Amino acid sequence: MAKNKREVDSEVKREQIEQAACMLFLVDGYESTSMAAIAKAAGVAPNTLYWYFASKDDLLVAILDRLVNRAVAQLATMQRQSFGDQVLWLLTELQQASKLISTVHARLDKSETIRDWHDRFHAMLDQMLVLQMVSKGMSKAKASVMATVGTYVVEGLLSHPHGSQQVEKVVQWLTGSGKL
Repeated sequence: MAKNKREVDSEVKREQIEQAACMLFLVDGYESTSMAAIAKAAGVAPNTLYWYFASKDDLLVAILDRLVNRAVAQLATMQRQSFGDQVLWLLTELQQASKLISTVHARLDKSETIRDWHDRFHAMLDQMLVLQMVSKGMSKAKASVMATVGTYVVEGLLSHPHGSQQVEKVVQWLTGSGKL
């Protein structure tokens, strides 16, 4: 069934708001970016933001969901690549949002919305890692433990600067794709 103009306009406007907010969050920082600045950058009235997002935290979560969903969809097309290459690609892809991930950690104790997103992100990443590790022959029990470690490793690599060689060594260890 075709979408009516109002539905399409709503989706386009929502994406414009998310793109404007993402750019401002990455350039100016989450705390320094006001909803009024986001509205101005998106070319909408300030109260329009609240038709789409209940709060700035909800807007941040929408941006993160869009970025992660896009990365996961792309990752699904990379099944012929090694597990290590997939993890390196995912880290590179998510690195563009590392400032947003740092914001998530800074706001965990301040926002239930952010905590819920963080928990969903961990569960999704754990599940992806377990599936890959089990497909490579690891027992489900060991894969569950390694996936938890892997999730923290991924977050650590995204939250703290590391040289590319160090990142590659850590990913090789995590994925069992090379000797250290």
